[in-house]
Amino acid sequence: MLKKLKDAGLSKAAKIAVNQKIKEFGKMLKFELNSKEKTIYLEVLLDGEDKPLQVDIGSYELIQKDDKHLIVIHEVKTSREWINVVAAKYLEGKSFTVPSEYAKLLKVVV
Repeated sequence: MLKKLKDAGLSKAAKIAVNQKIKEFGKMLKFELNSKEKTIYLEVLLDGEDKPLQVDIGSYELIQKDDKHLIVIHEVKTSREWINVVAAKYLEGKSFTVPSEYAKLLKVVV
């Protein structure tokens, strides 16, 4: 139960953070993190779109390399076929730096 509360808190914080980053082209409607299963589900309503983009991240890894914290995502599936192609090419298996202020939170929660 404590893990679910932590996941809910982190999901809410992530939703706020992502909305700040994407406000010029859309809005995140939902962000659900499951740290036990290492999955993420999100919905984003992009400007000009009628339906939200649904994104399932089937697994992720958090790693530390030197002083950097990285996230590696795997098994990305979306509700748009063309984005699945882009995700497979540019996201899956790639590592992305997690800003230090979020990395500290992730270490505590996840």
